[in-house]
Amino acid sequence: MARGRQLNKEEQSLWDNFANRIKGIRQDKQRELPVMKIAYDERPDNHKRLLANSSRSQKLVQTETFIQYYKLFKKKQEQPIEQKSFINIGEKQAGLDTNTWKKLHKGQMQPEKILDLHGYTAQRAFFVLEEFLIRSQRSNIRCVEIITGIGTGYKEGGILKRELPYWLNRPVIQSLILGTTYPAQWNGGAVRILLKRNR
Repeated sequence: MARGRQLNKEEQSLWDNFANRIKGIRQDKQRELPVMKIAYDERPDNHKRLLANSSRSQKLVQTETFIQYYKLFKKKQEQPIEQKSFINIGEKQAGLDTNTWKKLHKGQMQPEKILDLHGYTAQRAFFVLEEFLIRSQRSNIRCVEIITGIGTGYKEGGILKRELPYWLNRPVIQSLILGTTYPAQWNGGAVRILLKRNR
């Protein structure tokens, strides 16, 4: 066989057959390839599992957080709601000592400021009243008088006289008041109010 000559397909097939039948005298030990250590989270087969576990853990944390908030909410809901008593003009309120109440009720406490609501519409009268009481309480004025007049057309009096007890029970206004009474029991066209101290 000439040197450098390439084998044709038939010759190559025969040579391969022959070479495959020859057993070597010594078999070299297979060279051990170094095992590549792949981090657990980098393995392709574990990637999906890690994502699933991460999602599951996140849902568990969210669920636990929700349960904690829900328990706190339920606990707050189960607590008795503190209901403030309705202010009835001419009746002693809780939290007001008897001596102070007697002085107010008998007219021994003179008003430091007077608000006359004659001529106001009901809506305007309410806003003027609220502002008047807030300013008075902030200025540490203790006793004020509100004049509504008796009004005509109804047994209960005019609209301002009828609405005043409800206005005094609005949360913002009620929080300022210690006691209320009629200085003139026979007409009820004016209400004397004892305000809380500004602290």
